[in-house]
Amino acid sequence: MVQPKLALVLPARQHSTLTSTILRSTTTTATHVSLTASPTMSSSTPSPSAQRKQQELQNTYSNYKSTMQQLAQRIGEVEQDVEEHKLVIDSLKPVSEDRRCFRMINGVLTERKAGEVLPALTTNVDGLKKVLDGLVKEYKRVQDEMDAWKAKNNVQVVSQ
Repeated sequence: MVQPKLALVLPARQHSTLTSTILRSTTTTATHVSLTASPTMSSSTPSPSAQRKQQELQNTYSNYKSTMQQLAQRIGEVEQDVEEHKLVIDSLKPVSEDRRCFRMINGVLTERKAGEVLPALTTNVDGLKKVLDGLVKEYKRVQDEMDAWKAKNNVQVVSQ
C-alpha cells in the first residue's frame, strides 16, 4: 500500500544535511515521524530543537487533515440528506394534495397531508443546499490555508 508522507525541507547546515519526514498512515489518523540524516552528520540524532519543530509540524499537519476529514464527512452527510429529500419530493409531486402521508419530525412520526409536507420539504432542501455551500467554502478555505502553511514551512507530500 502506498503511504503518503511529508518531507520537511530544512535549511542546510555547514557540515550536514537533515531531511525530516512525516509519514501519515492511511489506516489511522496518527502520523509517524522518521528523521533521516546524511552520512556527513556527526551524530545520528537530530537536535532537540529540530525534534520539537518536527513535532509541531506533525501536529499542525494532523490538525489540518483531521479538520478537512471532518468537513468532508459532514459534506457527504448533507449531500445524502439533500438527495433523500429530493426523492421524497419527487414521490409526492404526482399525488393528490389531500392524500395523507407520514413525516418524521425529531423522531416522532406525524400524519400530514401531502400538500402540507411538500412546501416544508422544499424549504428544507433549500436550507440544506445553503449549509452545503457553506461547508464546501469552509473546506476550500481550510485546504487553501493548509497549502499556504505547507508552502511557508516547505512541507511537501511525497509517495513512498
